[in-house]
Amino acid sequence: MEIIVNVVVPIITGTIFFGLAWYCAYIAPMRSLVTSELTYRAAFWGFIAFGIYLATRPFQVLLGPHPMPLIINNLREFFMIGFFGPGVFIALVNLSLCGERKIPIPMILAVFLFGITLAIVFCITNIFAIGGSVETFKIGNYTANDGKWFLELDDFRGRLMAVLFIIRVADPVLLLFIAGVFAIYRSVTLPKDMRQVYNNMQRKLAYAGISTLFFSLSMLSTGFMWLLGKIPNQWWLYYLGALAAGVFEVMSIALPFKHDVEV
Repeated sequence: MEIIVNVVVPIITGTIFFGLAWYCAYIAPMRSLVTSELTYRAAFWGFIAFGIYLATRPFQVLLGPHPMPLIINNLREFFMIGFFGPGVFIALVNLSLCGERKIPIPMILAVFLFGITLAIVFCITNIFAIGGSVETFKIGNYTANDGKWFLELDDFRGRLMAVLFIIRVADPVLLLFIAGVFAIYRSVTLPKDMRQVYNNMQRKLAYAGISTLFFSLSMLSTGFMWLLGKIPNQWWLYYLGALAAGVFEVMSIALPFKHDVEV
């Protein structure tokens, strides 16, 4: 089970999001006339960043003891917090605007600056919070190691873990939650004239909103399992959430804006 959770599932989910990134690039010339190129460019880089985050989990546990889990984890978290959260937020908000308005450049820069700043703070805090490494499982005689984040916690490291949790809640959980709620709201309140022209847009927005909510809530539940029940290392929950999110994201991206358009 440890091999499945730490090696097999991350590779599968990472591959899904690399595929989503490729598909965004493939259909961007056809779809950007409606929602602008920004939507698909932001989604492309967001999915690439998240694919890297997911698929590199095996490197974190298989490349050796401390400091390797710390180095790989910091790289993974930097991609997720600095690029995935802001990229998908911008892409989904821009898609939800349906070409009626454009996201101002200062807002785009502010969102990415927010994400990269949090990513840097996370990586610095993580250096002191990890507490070394511990054996996770064995493959034959080869030992897999991971960080000791939840083990042998003293007051200082406990406070650092709280900081890491707050950063993850802010980005990507809160960013994606806001974007998902906005997409679902727009799917319900889409103007009648736009619904008549783009008669798939409501479903497209609903699928995209549900996708981001799946992931943000699954990641939040992992944190609360630790805070409320002291059950650590339930990473499989947000990998499962990422799988569900990937399914709905595929449904959203593949859906044309109009019924009579075939891809």
